[in-house]
Amino acid sequence: MAHLKKNTRGAVPGLAVHFERKTDHHTNKEIDVSKTYLNQELMADGSDMLSRFNARLTDVYCMKRDDVKALATWIVTLPEELTEASYEQQSAFFEATSNFLNDRYGQENTVAAVVHYDETTPHLHYAFVPVVFDDKKSRYKVSAKEVLTRHDLQTFHDDLDQHLKKVLPFYEQGILNNKTLPFENVAEIKKYNDQFNALKNELADVEENIRAKQALLTITNQALTEVDLAEKQIDDFKQALSKNIFGKTVLKPDDLDRFKSVLGTMKKATLQSQHETEELKQTLGQVKAQLADVQADYQNLKETHQVLQKRQRDQQQLDYAMRDMLKNDYGVNSMKTSDVQARYVLYKIDHDELTKNKKTAKSWLTTLTTAREDTDTKISLTRLDQGIEQVKALINRIIELTRDIFKGPSI
Repeated sequence: MAHLKKNTRGAVPGLAVHFERKTDHHTNKEIDVSKTYLNQELMADGSDMLSRFNARLTDVYCMKRDDVKALATWIVTLPEELTEASYEQQSAFFEATSNFLNDRYGQENTVAAVVHYDETTPHLHYAFVPVVFDDKKSRYKVSAKEVLTRHDLQTFHDDLDQHLKKVLPFYEQGILNNKTLPFENVAEIKKYNDQFNALKNELADVEENIRAKQALLTITNQALTEVDLAEKQIDDFKQALSKNIFGKTVLKPDDLDRFKSVLGTMKKATLQSQHETEELKQTLGQVKAQLADVQADYQNLKETHQVLQKRQRDQQQLDYAMRDMLKNDYGVNSMKTSDVQARYVLYKIDHDELTKNKKTAKSWLTTLTTAREDTDTKISLTRLDQGIEQVKALINRIIELTRDIFKGPSI
């Protein structure tokens, strides 16, 4: 639904070209130029993204390092429930989202808010300079780390969801549907995906190291050949000096021996480089084997995930059908959370799907009692009373069973 990215100053010009469609030669093949006229610029102040960015940086302190994350970008895609909605409703969704982001990060820090309708899925590009007040130095500064904290990211989707439900009457389901809720298999896919990418990066590093070593080896092999040639030339030269007709040598043989020792050291270094290259090749083989295992696990999890997604789509269709039936056949537009939880417990009881856990049974009792005490509940009070009595009896059976287990056999 929403994706955050932190960018350096060097990335801003390229982002501006993409956001504001400043070129007709798009590398993204999904862009349909015949629909570009539908795109919306929500900051229609006559300026452009790059000038707004530079202007904001002149007002606040920002370190001059190239790696400073001076711009943050949110991409918010249109929810599936609004895919068939009118252009006006979709536009209202993106405007409400942009207003939420302005309130959250400061409208004065916003440098772009553009809606793209000319790609596969309509989405909002929202860019801002992450600015915070520095109490120690009494000035505003750029700090993505302090603005985009773990708490901010953890609460973002829920806060946006509540805001949209509040300001948009046609927005019912919300962004926090099953596709955004974590469950075990998706978490495992992410874990293996992260491990897969980490090993790919490690593999790339090893291969780069090997390429560097091989380049060095080429040079050292050449040097080794030259060393062998130099040694031979020195030996020939020493013999030639010993036959000098004057009976004297210009250079001492000891000097030549020392020079030969230096050349030997060079040869040793070359051999060491060859040894390290062989070790790196072995490491590369191990990493490739690990990568193959991870790829196999990743593929299995991906297939499992696809099955779960299909099951989820089927469940969503059933959910929509139930919503339609309740709304149009029975006039029920909404259902309180306490009623939903109580009906879940009653369903379990009616179908003999009883828990054997005392803690769970007590939570069931609390759920039914809460619904019973709610004067606005839509559940029959008689049904709730029967459910409460059945859960109480269930708790007593669990207690008796536990007592018998710990009591042990009679002697």
